Amino acid sequence: MNPFTDREKWDVQKILENKNHYPSLPERHRTATVSTVAVLASGHNLEYVPEAVLNKEICRAALTSKDVACTVLPHIPYPDVQKEAVRQFISSGTPAFVAYSFVDITDMQTAKEAVKADAYCLQFVPDKLITANLCKMALQHPDADKKVLVFIPERFHTPEIEKLAKEQFPDKTTAQKEIPPPHKKGISL
Repeated sequence: MNPFTDREKWDVQKILENKNHYPSLPERHRTATVSTVAVLASGHNLEYVPEAVLNKEICRAALTSKDVACTVLPHIPYPDVQKEAVRQFISSGTPAFVAYSFVDITDMQTAKEAVKADAYCLQFVPDKLITANLCKMALQHPDADKKVLVFIPERFHTPEIEKLAKEQFPDKTTAQKEIPPPHKKGISL
């Protein structure tokens, strides 16, 4: 028994000739078989896979494509596959901040992983998931700077958080006052 129909064979051949052919196919021709070949040819074709045939295997196939980038993350509707993809992109050199910027953070574990990877990821965490501990984690991150304070919601600007921020980022501007250069009379050339 042949797993491909004649139409699927024709569509697959067209995709192998031109990886950008898949989006031009009518949706009814984007079967699971054709979609799998399309995402293997180009991970960016995942965006055009119909919901009716989209599954974890097709998403994982897209992640093995040579040209796949983290911009594919929003098109993966499965949180576990999305987490696998984020780890894959980070391990291949994509900065954590960039990878997590394409993800909808929906659970506390992902929120912690994101902030642990990069303090600036706190801005991608939905308000309902932000906790005092997550704010502390962001402030204590080795690469954190004073700009992280902007991403901490006002309700978490407690004395404890403020004290931690002052310890982490002492205000150096008062210790190093600049002395203006002496004013010279005459003409400057």
